[in-house]
Amino acid sequence: MAKKKDHGTTQQLVLRIQDGDSEAFDLLFQRYYPRIKLLVRMQMLDKLKAQVEADDIIQEIYIEVYKNFHKFEYSDPDSFFKWVTTVIGWKIKDFDKYFFKTAKRQPHETVSLHQQAKGSDTQGFELGDAVPSGQETPSQIVMQKEGYQLLNQAMERLPENFRKVITFRQIMKLSAAETGERMGMNSNAVNVLFHRAQRKLHSILKGMAWFSDG
Repeated sequence: MAKKKDHGTTQQLVLRIQDGDSEAFDLLFQRYYPRIKLLVRMQMLDKLKAQVEADDIIQEIYIEVYKNFHKFEYSDPDSFFKWVTTVIGWKIKDFDKYFFKTAKRQPHETVSLHQQAKGSDTQGFELGDAVPSGQETPSQIVMQKEGYQLLNQAMERLPENFRKVITFRQIMKLSAAETGERMGMNSNAVNVLFHRAQRKLHSILKGMAWFSDG
C-alpha cells in the first residue's frame, strides 16, 4: 500500500489546523513522528524503557499537543517540533514519577496513536520533510534515507556527551548557545564537541556498513 503523503508546508498545515482541520493535525504530527520517537527514546532511561514503550508516551504527547494546539504560535518550520519537545520532556517525567516515585495519579488511559491518526501507517514515516536542506551531517543523511531506527542504534553507542550534543543540536534544533546553557559550555566548545560527535557517529555508521569510503 502506498504511503500517504503529507502535502503542504508546515505553515500551511498549521493554518488548516487553526481553521479546525483535524486531518491537517494528523499530517503535521506524522511529519515529525520519527524525530519525536527518536527524541523520546533518547530521553528515556533504561529503567523506564523496561516499563513502557516509547509509543505509549507518544500517544499521550499526541493527545496533549492536540488539546493545547491553540497555544502554539508559528514562527518558522522548526517551531512546531521545538514546541513539542517541551511536552516530551514533562511527559517523560510524568511516566518516571508514576513508575519510580509512586505518584498518586497514573498516566491517563491513552487512545491508540493509530486510531488518533485515523489509521495512518506511522511505521512508514520518514524524516526527509523534517530535515533542513543544505550541508548534510551523518545524522541528517541517515534520517533522510533510513529513518530513526538506525540512527537510534548508532546514537546508543556514542559517549553520553556526544549523544547529548547531537540530540540538542541536530534533533531538537537548539542553537549552540542554547545547547551550551544545557551542557554548561560556551558556544565555541559546543561547536567543537558537535563536530567531534558527528565524526564519531560517522565512524560508528561506517562500522555498521552503512557509509562506505567511496
